[in-house]
Amino acid sequence: MTKTKRIKLLLYPPHPGQRELHDSPARFRVAACGRRWGKTVAAVNEIVKHAWEAPGTLCFWVAPVYRQSMIAFDLVRRSLPKGAVKNVLRSGMRVTLKNGSVVEFRSAEIPRNLRGFGIYFLVLDECAFLPKLVWEDVLRPALSDREGKALFISTPKGRNWFYNLFSRGGDVEDTNWESFTFPTSGNPFIKVGEIEEAKKDLSNHRFRQEYLAEFIDDASMVFPGVGEIIRGEPQEPIAKRSYFAGLDIARHRDYTVLTILNSTGSLVHFDRFNKCSWGMMKRRVVASLKSYNNAVVWVDSTGVGDPFLESLRKGRIDARGYTFTRLSKGPLIENLILGIEEGRITIPHIEVLVDELMMFERKTTETGYVTYSAPSGHHDDCVVSLALAFWGMRGIHVSQSDFNGSGFRRL
Repeated sequence: MTKTKRIKLLLYPPHPGQRELHDSPARFRVAACGRRWGKTVAAVNEIVKHAWEAPGTLCFWVAPVYRQSMIAFDLVRRSLPKGAVKNVLRSGMRVTLKNGSVVEFRSAEIPRNLRGFGIYFLVLDECAFLPKLVWEDVLRPALSDREGKALFISTPKGRNWFYNLFSRGGDVEDTNWESFTFPTSGNPFIKVGEIEEAKKDLSNHRFRQEYLAEFIDDASMVFPGVGEIIRGEPQEPIAKRSYFAGLDIARHRDYTVLTILNSTGSLVHFDRFNKCSWGMMKRRVVASLKSYNNAVVWVDSTGVGDPFLESLRKGRIDARGYTFTRLSKGPLIENLILGIEEGRITIPHIEVLVDELMMFERKTTETGYVTYSAPSGHHDDCVVSLALAFWGMRGIHVSQSDFNGSGFRRL
C-alpha cells in the first residue's frame, strides 16, 4: 500500500519497522508505538533528513516536557555527520546546519511560546500526552505557509485526540495521511522473553497499551465517560438560584482556575488565568462569585491557598477550605469520578478542561496507596477546581480527621 521513497540521509541502520515508517510518502504520518520500539531514533533521523534536504528551513521537535526534548536534542547532536553542523546552541536546544536549516527542540509546557514560526517539518513526540490545542491552535497553522510535514509519534493513551489522528491515517483515500502500529516486539533488539516477563507484571490493558501499542477504550482512564457529559454552554446567573464553586490557586507556573456549577451539576462558569497579583486575583474571583448569587466556594487551602482563603472570608465570601494531604486528595477525586460516571455533571466543550480530564492519572505506590495527578509536565488545576465545586455541590463536609490511615473516609 505504501509507495517507496529513497532516504538520502540515514544516521543509523533502521530495523524493518523503522524502514517502513521512513519509506512512507505521506505528508502526515502517525505512529502508535510500543515502549522501546525505537520511535525516538526513527523520528530523529526524519527531522535531520528533512532539514538537510531542504536548505534554509526550520524544523521543530515538540515534546510534552523539556526533559523529553533534551533526549532528542542530545541524540541529534551526537549523531550528525561530521561537517554537517554549523552551530549547536545547547542552552536553546538549537542545531544550525551548514545548509542554513535550523532544528529546534521545544517543550509544550507553555504553548503560546511555540507561536510565530513557519515550520517545514514537525515532530510531535509522545503527542498522546499533549493537549490537542498545541496541534490545532498553535502548530498546525505554522505548517501552512511551507505546506510543511508532520510526524506524530506516541505510545497510545486511551482514545484521545491522538487516536483521532491515527484513525484519519487509516483512510486509504486520504493520501496525505498514513498511520502505523508498531508493537514493542517489532524491535528485533528487544528479547521475546523480556516482553513475556512484562506481560506477567502488568495488567492486561496496560500491557496492550504500552507493549502492543493498542488504543484501549476509556475504561483505562481515571474519568471514563468524559465524552458523554460534554454538552451545553456556559450560562449567565439566574436570580435566586444556588451555585457552587471550586477554586484552585496558582503555584509557580500553574494556573488559578475557578469553576462554578449550578444545583443540577451543570458547569456554568469557567475562568483560568495566571500571572496576576494577589489583589487582581481576588477581585476577579470575588466578582465572579458575587455575580453568581454569592456562590459558596471551596478553596484548595494548601500552602499559598490558606492566606487567600482567609482573605476571601474577611471579604464576607462564604469560602471553605480543603487541605490536600497524602490521604485527602483521593476522596475528592473519587467523588468526581462517581459524579461523572453517574452523569451528575455536565460540562461545555472547554478544551483545556477536557484534555486534563482525559490525561489524568491514577498510580499505586509501593506501599499500596493510590495517588492521583496529572502526567509529568502537565497541569491538573482544572480537574481540582471542578472536583472542589462538585464536592461543595453535593454538600460534603470534610476535615483531615475524617480519614483513617487507609485513606478512606470514616462513616
